[in-house]
Amino acid sequence: MAIDTWTLVKNMARNLSNMCFALALSIALLMKLFAIQDELVWLAVFSVFVSAILTNLMWIRSMGIAGISGLSIVYIKLGSGSLPGTILTVLTTLLLVTAVLLAIYADLSYPSKNIQGDEKQHEI
Repeated sequence: MAIDTWTLVKNMARNLSNMCFALALSIALLMKLFAIQDELVWLAVFSVFVSAILTNLMWIRSMGIAGISGLSIVYIKLGSGSLPGTILTVLTTLLLVTAVLLAIYADLSYPSKNIQGDEKQHEI
């Protein structure tokens, strides 16, 4: 039984999307090491978690972008006071956007390979 190439690409995109969510969550938790306020760290973690859930459970995958609003609040609250926090927030945001775009890509449907009027399949 041969696996279709499109199915393989689709599964790889979905796995890569989930890996990006995991990396974004790890980077959000990494903020605790740089003396960033706990409230901002947990807001970043919550934003990534909500984004992952929305992207994986909703019919419209782009709903996962909603997590960026929480990360933008973290970015604004950090201001220019914490360079590591700002860098980690930007990295988390980039990973979040990449994860959502990969999930959308995995759900795209390509046209079937069947040729119209293929007589071999419809022979009697």
